[in-house]
Amino acid sequence: MVNKQNTGRLTGLVLTALFLISGLIPYGCKSGLHAGLEEGKIVYEVTFESADINPMMKALLPGEVTTYFSGGKTCTVISMGMNMMETRLISDAMAFKYTTLVSAMGKKMALVLDKNQVAQNYSDRVELKVVHTGETKEIAGIKCKQAMVTDSTNNSYPVYYTEDFNVQSPNWSSPFRDIDGMLMEYSIRFGDMVMNLKAKEIVAGKNDVSLYTVPEGYEVFTDPKDMKLTM
Repeated sequence: MVNKQNTGRLTGLVLTALFLISGLIPYGCKSGLHAGLEEGKIVYEVTFESADINPMMKALLPGEVTTYFSGGKTCTVISMGMNMMETRLISDAMAFKYTTLVSAMGKKMALVLDKNQVAQNYSDRVELKVVHTGETKEIAGIKCKQAMVTDSTNNSYPVYYTEDFNVQSPNWSSPFRDIDGMLMEYSIRFGDMVMNLKAKEIVAGKNDVSLYTVPEGYEVFTDPKDMKLTM
């Protein structure tokens, strides 16, 4: 039987990880196959790098992430712990609104930020330097451009993106805002852990409009500090 105290600590760790991921995940070249695609989804394979990761936490981490897109809206869905915990990152480039939905361990929370709040949030937490190299790489059947990204700790790594999709400013609400295209391979660092995402499938088709809205039953916050206090 799992100790209640350990369960509580694990819940706190999971919610903290989901919140950190939500603040970093946002969202080329014309390959022809998906050129001009306005609506569909990208499925990413997810792997983690860490010198020391709790076995219980490792079992809860996601193996894949899906980003849905439609015009100027994207919704990235991250499920953990056998779908018992879920985060949705909703970006609306037309209304300049960024929403984080967290559903875990009986808690349902929504953090809704406007353009100014998004800018302030990232200036306080992370700033990335982006250099477009001109190098290319094929990912999920699409030829993508490379950008070298350097974070505040001078750690550099490549990011690959495509402009095939007709999606308005997909990264405006993330630190990758200087990359004007859908991310196809990238990494997110939080603490001593690195989360790597690489597109493995692209599916064209209509998405449920409810993906881009806050469902009923969620407690809505407009200040990240207030949301953190509930975790």
